[in-house]
Amino acid sequence: MAIQAEAHFQVARSLHASKKFDQAFDAYTKCLSLNDKHTLGMYGLGQMQLQRTDMSSAEATFQRVLERNPKCVEVLRALGYLHARLPNTKAKALEYYEREMHVLADEAAEHARQTGKSGDHAMAWMDDANLFLEAGLLYEATNARKARKAYLAASIILQRQPGNGDHIPELWNNLGALSQLTGESTESVFSELNAAAEKCARVLGARPKQRTNEVRRLENTQRTIRYNVARFYETCGLWQKAENLYQTIVAEIPAYTDARLRLAHIAYFYRANSREALAQISQAIDVDAKRPAPWLMRGNIELQRKNVQEARRAFEHVLKDIAKHDVYALCSLGNFYLAAGKSESVRASSEANASSPVAKKSRDLAQQNYKRALEFFGKCLQLDARCVAAAHGVAIAMGERGFANDARRLFQEVRDAATSGLGPLTLCTQSSDFVFKVPQPPIASVQHSVDDMRVSSDVILWAGVNTAHACVEIGNYRQAILVYESCIKRLRETTLALESQTGHFVVQAFDAHGEGAGVSEAEQAERSKVARDLQLYLARALYVQAKSSKDVKVMRMALKEMRELCEAANVKLPSD
Repeated sequence: MAIQAEAHFQVARSLHASKKFDQAFDAYTKCLSLNDKHTLGMYGLGQMQLQRTDMSSAEATFQRVLERNPKCVEVLRALGYLHARLPNTKAKALEYYEREMHVLADEAAEHARQTGKSGDHAMAWMDDANLFLEAGLLYEATNARKARKAYLAASIILQRQPGNGDHIPELWNNLGALSQLTGESTESVFSELNAAAEKCARVLGARPKQRTNEVRRLENTQRTIRYNVARFYETCGLWQKAENLYQTIVAEIPAYTDARLRLAHIAYFYRANSREALAQISQAIDVDAKRPAPWLMRGNIELQRKNVQEARRAFEHVLKDIAKHDVYALCSLGNFYLAAGKSESVRASSEANASSPVAKKSRDLAQQNYKRALEFFGKCLQLDARCVAAAHGVAIAMGERGFANDARRLFQEVRDAATSGLGPLTLCTQSSDFVFKVPQPPIASVQHSVDDMRVSSDVILWAGVNTAHACVEIGNYRQAILVYESCIKRLRETTLALESQTGHFVVQAFDAHGEGAGVSEAEQAERSKVARDLQLYLARALYVQAKSSKDVKVMRMALKEMRELCEAANVKLPSD
């Protein structure tokens, strides 16, 4: 029986190699019917089941092999491949890929021990870049740093092989994009994106001029690399260079919506040209009216311009006609009703007679708007329980409705979550009156978008500010003072980090091209305004604390903060 089983296995291998998969499947099955412990026959049958896309049967077969051979890298790879292509099992795929890496690392260590070599020889031992390419692709959705590490390992292996990995310039493009995401040095980002561009150009130059699928793929990759280089230029403050690259892309491919949206972003936020920004967005909508991103950006810009009804219509259009579960649109509408509720609250409080019909009507409208805001934020949290944007909105609504203590606790939770990197979106507030403000919608690149560095998108900062506001509302001035001081410290640190990132390397690498770099004037002005506001909030909290506790030392601190503010505004005060 064992001899017959082996004969059927050899026939199956031959048919398998000849790509006669149905006949190979039958031969593997006959082999196992004669010897159900034939490990290689089980592995071959699992491969045929994968070929037939019978995933559940393939997994069961591979698991039987793995029980007998827990360190079989081929089976671990097959199980990783299988789970990577099933819905909701990506974490399981990564588990198998990581197990394979550990097995290979152990083999490398054992080989080094036997040969008397010292040091880490794991990467030198590994020769299959596909393992790290597959793992990197999966890591992209959950951990940018691990994805970059996996791609770096793949690049090291490929550079040891003929061709140096020139045939997949996408790898170096992804490395550049991930380096921007993970905050690597600008030198690393530039080097990796430049390597991607050079490899792509080299491979294209070696290809025949016919419009083959391979040539089209490389041309598309070349545009993607240009797009990511332009995003890198934006990060460095080189707006004109970024703009030129985006314009080159849309001239070649008018339907490249991402590049149009970046042109709109630069036009509005760095050129203060709302007409040009809205024109670019309209062209993007003409290309693909069913894509949410242009509508979301239109709504955001209209909100910035105080055209609140136009903004509301844009967000509602996304939810009604494009994507009813779009989290950003839901958050934006929650913010819209939050602002509307605040407006009515201010109107009610401005009435001389608090019991007048006008005041009562405004208070009722405010409560209705806050309720609507909570409904939208609640839907966001149902779709994504880790969405710090929605949680932030709920906290603000609670604070506005008089539940300041509960709001304070929730703001602190939001701040902790943002510090841990749990939230995919950020929304923020910019005044002591809890006015909610929406940042830019996420702009996609091929794999990732680069983090927005504007102060209005710093959820950690604004969650802290709102925590302090809530402490003021409940009379906990001592805690408010501590939180305001930590917010001022964070603003200073992020400003210094932004200036250093847009200064040192950029001057070295790009000054020869005749363009300056740095933080935009609009961002500088915004940061200065936020710094003044924070100092004013701190001075107010110090003053109220000193007045209630009759603490002369704290009062002097409050007066010192106020004096600095007045001096900055060229307001003369008496010396005493």
